[in-house]
Amino acid sequence: MKRKYPVALAVAAVSVLLGGCGGGGSGAGSAAGAPLSGGTFTMNLGTDPGTINPYKTTGGTNRQIFAFSYDTLVGRMPDGSIAPQLATSWKVSPDEVTYTLRKGVTCADGTTLTPSDVAADFDYIKDPKTPSPWVSLTIPLGYTASADDAAGTVTIKTKTPFGLLLEGAGSLPIVCPAGLKDPGSIEHASNGTGPYKVTSYVPGDHYTLEARPGYAWGPKGATNSAAGSPKKVKIAFVQNESTSANQLLSGQVNAAQITGPDRARLDATTTLKRFDVPVMVGEMNLNEAEGRVFADPQVRLAMAAALDRSQITKVGTSGLGKVADNMMVENPVSCPGDETTGALPAYDPASANRILDTAGYAKGGDGLRVKDGKKLTANLIYQVGAPQTVSAVELIGQQLKAVGIGTNLKGLTQAAFLEALYTTQDFDAYYSGINLEFPFMMTAYWGGVTPDKGGRNTGSIVNEDFDTLSAKALAASGAAGCDLWKQAHQALLKRADVLPISVGDRPFYTSKASLQTVGLFAVPTSLRLYQ
Repeated sequence: MKRKYPVALAVAAVSVLLGGCGGGGSGAGSAAGAPLSGGTFTMNLGTDPGTINPYKTTGGTNRQIFAFSYDTLVGRMPDGSIAPQLATSWKVSPDEVTYTLRKGVTCADGTTLTPSDVAADFDYIKDPKTPSPWVSLTIPLGYTASADDAAGTVTIKTKTPFGLLLEGAGSLPIVCPAGLKDPGSIEHASNGTGPYKVTSYVPGDHYTLEARPGYAWGPKGATNSAAGSPKKVKIAFVQNESTSANQLLSGQVNAAQITGPDRARLDATTTLKRFDVPVMVGEMNLNEAEGRVFADPQVRLAMAAALDRSQITKVGTSGLGKVADNMMVENPVSCPGDETTGALPAYDPASANRILDTAGYAKGGDGLRVKDGKKLTANLIYQVGAPQTVSAVELIGQQLKAVGIGTNLKGLTQAAFLEALYTTQDFDAYYSGINLEFPFMMTAYWGGVTPDKGGRNTGSIVNEDFDTLSAKALAASGAAGCDLWKQAHQALLKRADVLPISVGDRPFYTSKASLQTVGLFAVPTSLRLYQ
C-alpha cells in the first residue's frame, strides 16, 4: 500500500469529505464528564440543502449529511495520509489502481457489498444518462471500471497518467445497488455502507439518523460503538447564528459552527470547547457565458482592479481573517505558497476606470457605465446566513459602483443558490468560497463541461493556459505537480476568471460533546457525548 511519491496534496459551498473517517486530527473537546453512550448527538447546520443523493450534488452541507451514510474506498486522515476503509489494500500505477475490498461490508438494507457493486457506481456517474458532478471531482479523465468478485477486487484504469489516482478514485461515496437502481429513494433517505442510516426527514427542519449495528470498517478500524458514541444523530437546520449560539449555551445542541459576532460570547464561557477549521471565506466567481457581463475580459480585469480585497476581507470576516494568497486553504494545505502576487490585478480604481473607458463603456448620468445602449450591471448572488456575508457583498457593490459597474444583489438559500449555479446558471457573479481538497478538482470548476452536460463549470470558463497546465499537472506528483498547479492557478488569476478574496477560520463549538474533522467537515465516527 506504500506510495512511491509523498502525499503532498490533500483531498465539496464546495471539498470532498471522505466519509466515515475516524481517529486523530483536529477536534473539539468536551466539558469534564464520563462518556455517555446511546444518546442523541444534535448538530446545527445552516439551511436545508435539498437532496442528499450523493451523486446529484457536491454541495458542502449536502456532503456533511450524506457522509454519515456513505463510505469511500480509502479514508483520509487529518495529516493528509491515506488509510484503508472499504478497501483494505491497493496496487497503483500512474494509470491504474486496483482496490481489494474488505470482506463482510454490508449495506443499510442488509445486502453485502461486492466489487461489481462498486464498479457499477463508477460506471453510473459517467453515464451520459445519469451524469454526476462526482465524475470530474474523483477522476477528471476518461476511465474504465472492472470488477473481479472472486478475487474481491475492483480496478479503475485511466486513458492517461493521473498522479493522484488512488486518492481521487478512492474518494467517491459508494452507493449501494438499491439506491443506484432507484435514485429517488435516496433523495432524503440513504442506502450506503456508512455508520449511520437516515430514519426520518422533516423538510426545512432536521434529519434523524441511527447508528447501524455492527459497523466496523471505518479508516483504521473506526466504529460507531466506542464509548460515548451516539445511537442517534439529529442534524437540525438553524439559519440564525444567534439562535444556534443560545442553543449551545443552554445545552440544547451539541455542536454548531459560529462564524459571526456571537463568537465573542461563546469564547467567554468555560462550558464550551472550540476548534477552528481554515476555509476560503470569500471569492468572486464569474459567469463568462456569451451575453453575460463578465464575458468581456476587460470588465473582468476592471472588476478585479476595483475591489479592495483588504477592506472586503475585514468586513467579510469580522476582522478575523486575512487576504487570500492561495486558491486552496484546507488543512493540510495543498501546495502552499503565495499564488496571487504578480498574477492577480492589484487594487487600483483609477486603472479600472481607464480599462472601462478604453473598452468603450461610458459613464451615464447615474454614474453607471453604458455600452451599445446597455447598462453595465451584474447580477451578484450569495448565500444568506451570516450578517458579515451581507456586509461584504454590499461593500463589493459599492466598490464596483465607484467605477461604474452596477450590481443587483440577491441573497439565496443554499438550495436556491445551488439551483442558480447548476440548473439555471442565471447569475453574473457569485460571492462564496470554493473549498477543495485536491488541486485536480479545480479543473471541474474553472474548466471542463458546463452543468447542462453534468459538469461543475458554472461560469462557462475557457482558459487554454489553465487547461494545458492542468493537464500536465494531473500526470505529475510531489513538488513538480505543485509547481504546475501554481502556474495553472495563476493563469486563472491573470485573466481574473476568479478573484480569491479572504480566508479565515470556521469555528466548531461543542457542548458536552467532542468531534474531529478532516478537511472542512465533522467525521461521523468521531462524535462523542459526555455526561
